[in-house]
Amino acid sequence: MFGRNKRNGGVRIDSLARAAQATIGMALMRHYGVGRTASAGGEEQIARKAAAAANFLNGHAPHPAHEGLDLPQVHAEARDWIRKNIEMRELVVQTLRVTADVHTVGKYGDAASEDSLSILSEFGGDSSEIPDPRAYEALVRRAIATLPHDTQIQLMRLTKGEE
Repeated sequence: MFGRNKRNGGVRIDSLARAAQATIGMALMRHYGVGRTASAGGEEQIARKAAAAANFLNGHAPHPAHEGLDLPQVHAEARDWIRKNIEMRELVVQTLRVTADVHTVGKYGDAASEDSLSILSEFGGDSSEIPDPRAYEALVRRAIATLPHDTQIQLMRLTKGEE
C-alpha cells in the first residue's frame, strides 16, 4: 500500500502512526485538563481517564492501570470528543486504518480490535478508505501543530523515527 520500498516505507509509516497515536493522547490530555488540576490525586485520575480514552481511540486494549475507571463512560466521552473534533476524528480513523494495514503486512499478527472496528464503522465514512502516505503525513503534521510548541517538537521527532 505504501510504495516501492516497503521496508523503509513501512518504517516511515510506522513512525508516523506512533506520532499520530501520541498526538491523540496529548490532545486528550489537554482536553481533559491534565496539568490544570490542583490536587495530585485529582490530576492522576484525570490523566488515567485521558490515557484510557487514548488507548480506546488508538485501538489498544485497556491497560491494567485503568482498572476502576468507568470505561464505557470514558469510551463514550472519547467518541463525543472525536464527533466534535473533525481534525482529530480524521486522524483517529486514518491512524486506525494505517496501523491495521501496517500490522497486517508487518511483524504484527494482531487483527483489528473490536473497538477499532466500531470506531471505523461509526466514523470511517467521512474519510477515504485507503490513506495516501503523503496525505497521512500532512494530516499528522496538522494535528501536531494544534498542540503547544514544546509538545510539537517532541512529536515531530517521532515522525522522523527519532526516540
